[in-house]
Amino acid sequence: MTDSTAAGAKQGSVFEDILEVLWAPAAVFERSRSRGAGLYMLVLTVIIVVLLVATKSLIQPYVDANFDLQLIKMAEQGSKMPAEAVESGRTFGGYFLFASWALSAVFAGLIGGVLTWLGSKVVSAALPFGRAVFIATLASVPRVLAILATAIQGAVLDTSNVTSLFAASIGPARFVDPAKVDNVVLTLLAGFDLFGLWNIAITAIGVSVIARVSRGAGWIASIIAVAISLLFSLIPAALS
Repeated sequence: MTDSTAAGAKQGSVFEDILEVLWAPAAVFERSRSRGAGLYMLVLTVIIVVLLVATKSLIQPYVDANFDLQLIKMAEQGSKMPAEAVESGRTFGGYFLFASWALSAVFAGLIGGVLTWLGSKVVSAALPFGRAVFIATLASVPRVLAILATAIQGAVLDTSNVTSLFAASIGPARFVDPAKVDNVVLTLLAGFDLFGLWNIAITAIGVSVIARVSRGAGWIASIIAVAISLLFSLIPAALS
């Protein structure tokens, strides 16, 4: 058996990689280092769409509450939405949010890939852009669990008094009143939930394994990537 055949035999399926990257990212990146990101994006998108369709009624109270929060924020800024437009706005806003979730693996892979590539440049890691996209795509897997966690909470908790999507956060944003907290602070808190930190860890390990750099360099590249992402999130939050 040749080395290439042996290496191929060690590769897992796309589904195996998507599952195992949650607890064994180093092994997944090592065995799949030459694979493209496209199939992973496609499979993740299908998984997310199926999950959203199956759990839409459980997630909907959080989506509606999030729209109500936006109405409150708009009213505070003197931009009250006309009453006759509220329901249509709620419907459109809900569809837009679900659509953005459905495409989150694609967005995370492409945008996250750019940021991961930039972070790797800072630590002088030899990481081609395509490999950065691959890392960012697999690092987005915890976000699927975030959707599932929201649906589970919708099933087991009283959602009649939820105030926004942040009420389902597994992180510090869960414990604040979003209507009374500055948008910049809220954005910062929301960025450090369990699944966001998981994403950072997977990215760090991916950079380390694929670029053949130390774990420390991988962590620096990952933190730089998330810092840039937060910066771009904070700008519209500060202006709103």
